[in-house]
Amino acid sequence: MKEVGKIELNNISKYYGNVKVLDQINLEIHPNEFFAFLGPSGSGKTTTLRIIAGLEELDSGKIYFDNKDITYATPGSRDVAMVFQSYALYPHMTVYENIAFPLKMDGFPKKQILDLVNQSASKVKIDHLLNRKPGQLSGGQQQRTALARAIVRQPKLFLLDEPLSNLDAKLRLETRVELKKLQKSLNVTTIYVTHDQEEAM
Repeated sequence: MKEVGKIELNNISKYYGNVKVLDQINLEIHPNEFFAFLGPSGSGKTTTLRIIAGLEELDSGKIYFDNKDITYATPGSRDVAMVFQSYALYPHMTVYENIAFPLKMDGFPKKQILDLVNQSASKVKIDHLLNRKPGQLSGGQQQRTALARAIVRQPKLFLLDEPLSNLDAKLRLETRVELKKLQKSLNVTTIYVTHDQEEAM
């Protein structure tokens, strides 16, 4: 079986005005690898992640995903799921509706959406919270909802942008272990952005 989820960045550069944020980045990430971008705020970690997701344009260079040039591909065609630092949940929707949202947008049938949402929610242990709204959840539960929404589409690439930074220290430690287990069980290439050295290790 052919492994999927290989990412190559070739001479990626990015400017904001006259400021060079990324300077000819070259990088290869292997299928199913858990890869951490570690560095202080402002070092270009999130920008690199957003370029891989297609949310940010690069100024020069190429991006390859499974040897296919995706440099100018739309975000929707990249088979990538991203979890943002802010979780970006829809406050007026239930947990179920938040997780189901990408599947509804892709036109999945209702029965399949139900099955996939239940599977994803159970993987991150929030299947008992599906009828709640984000405002009724703790920070940790909101973060799990965002994770479930990202994995429900079974993407080939999982991008995590400081996903634990809004959690307290104890929850951060627990979630760190769970994230690694989740990544192993999903067998999906994962890029993880953090400024915390211990977390990256």
